[in-house]
Amino acid sequence: MNEETVLSALKAIAFSDFTDYIRIEDGELRVKDSSQLTEAQRSAIAGIKDTGKGVEIKLHDKQKALELLVKYLGLFDRPEEDAAIRVELADIPEEWTE
Repeated sequence: MNEETVLSALKAIAFSDFTDYIRIEDGELRVKDSSQLTEAQRSAIAGIKDTGKGVEIKLHDKQKALELLVKYLGLFDRPEEDAAIRVELADIPEEWTE
């Protein structure tokens, strides 16, 4: 397993969408045929089970995948100085200082 493989899997999980797996057709919920799923879509699936009333599809944790990607990309590792708001005052007119 290499870095590219891990990043691809995290990306698949982080950006997965329920419409990748189901569709609503004529008011009925339908599960997409697994042969129509991409490798990335399949890798986002944590489990599938038949509940007796239908199929339950559980996806891997999107929030955790996003957190790991943000950490890897260093999006929140900026120095506090960069995040601070700076206000610089121009010369104050004399009439305001009286």
